[in-house]
Amino acid sequence: MADFEGLQQVRLAPGDEVEAMVLSREVGWNQVPGDWRHFIEKGHTLGLRDRSGRLVATSAALPYDGPFGFISMVIVSDTMRRRGLATALVGKCTGYLRQLGLVPVLDATEQGQPVYEKQGFLPQFRYDRWQIAGNGPAPADVPVSSAGPKDIARLDAAAFGGKRPALLKTFLSRPDTVVITEGTSGFALLRRGSRAWQAGPVVSDSEDAALRLLERLPIGAVPLFIDVPQTWRKIGTWLKARGFAVQRSFARMGYHRQEPFGTPDRLFATAGPEFG
Repeated sequence: MADFEGLQQVRLAPGDEVEAMVLSREVGWNQVPGDWRHFIEKGHTLGLRDRSGRLVATSAALPYDGPFGFISMVIVSDTMRRRGLATALVGKCTGYLRQLGLVPVLDATEQGQPVYEKQGFLPQFRYDRWQIAGNGPAPADVPVSSAGPKDIARLDAAAFGGKRPALLKTFLSRPDTVVITEGTSGFALLRRGSRAWQAGPVVSDSEDAALRLLERLPIGAVPLFIDVPQTWRKIGTWLKARGFAVQRSFARMGYHRQEPFGTPDRLFATAGPEFG
């Protein structure tokens, strides 16, 4: 049972992204304030405050237009760990999504997977986070191909299994986001994070086509993360040859559901463990 003594549960509101970013930085995650604003405005984002009012823990449930919603941003400040707070917050997010009739889904680290399995989550597939240090300038003036926002949203929904046009609109509205498309059959995004740039999602109709998209992204010149399902060995080999290394692995997990949503054979990089 979680120890909530001295803590107040709150629903995060616009403006709280400033404090939430402090937690992100404490654990070394890659969010920017705009990511937190999206969770606060579009999701069910909880916080725990201590007696001084300081934000010491968070979690978020992000409903998608489809059969599932995503749980993420489960952060507990170092001084509040080993009190069962993370498990309790995941339980609250799970209950919220189930009340909406959605299957809760999350991405777990290798350390977190056994904990989530005890809560009823089953592994669906694994992916690796590849990273490269990079020391070049930020990408600029990268040409965009023929697919527009509606095409990107359609392709993403088919591969991911749920519609998330608001999230994609958020990404595409940022002035430093890079989007590469291949006709109307595939796309790759690259966006700025607080620690590194993040490539993904990458959606296409074959691994070779996905590689063509990656070859056109300005990756490797800047610190960069890309989260690639382990089944795509050719992409892993390509990244390794360019100096990338695996930082850690994640498991996509569904609540009492082992079958992945969407069309996994069209998903070549995820949007990151916070968005799916």
